[in-house]
Amino acid sequence: MRLDDLAVRLVAVEAKLASLTGIVANGDAPTNYDDLDARLSVVETTVDHLITEKAQEHIETIVSAVAGGAPVSIDQVVALSPSANDLEASSLVSDVLAGQILSDAVTDADVASIVAAAISAVVSAEPEVVTNPEAITQAIMNAVAEQRAPEFELTKEAVNAVAEIISAVTGVEEVSPKVLATVAEAIAEPVDPKLDNIEHRLDQAEQKVDSLLGK
Repeated sequence: MRLDDLAVRLVAVEAKLASLTGIVANGDAPTNYDDLDARLSVVETTVDHLITEKAQEHIETIVSAVAGGAPVSIDQVVALSPSANDLEASSLVSDVLAGQILSDAVTDADVASIVAAAISAVVSAEPEVVTNPEAITQAIMNAVAEQRAPEFELTKEAVNAVAEIISAVTGVEEVSPKVLATVAEAIAEPVDPKLDNIEHRLDQAEQKVDSLLGK
């Protein structure tokens, strides 16, 4: 019976995920469509989360590595991107990663977070966004605006790094002054102490939950 075959496959996938997350898997096979659908939805959500985490780890490693010294390959990161199977989009994602791999390590933590966020925006975007210059530029803007603003003297460094990412993914040789100004504005947005406190508390709660899950 097809449902039974799919149920057995699902249990096997759940077992593999359990080995990655530390969560105890339900070893009983689902016996009806609704149970099969519900459990598969959980698997899909968990897999997406793990992929996002792994991609972010790779990107942070690349950003903090010396030029040409990242222990992560471009292919490893592209494989985790929604653009992996789209020739044009994956080529653009590769260009962004290649540019960062050849760049010097970003030593300031706030600037590194901004650069990593900009790259993540490209890696995590759907192919149709990556290949649309306006859409991917906006996605990058939104990503960097959510990061903590660096010290004033480091803002230019952050703006230049983000501009290089925009240039690589959109194919323009020089980012327009208007876009540069918008990037600078997004990066230099004042920090919100109340939201900073919420973020700090959320970080701690997230770490505790992860520890409970065996991560």
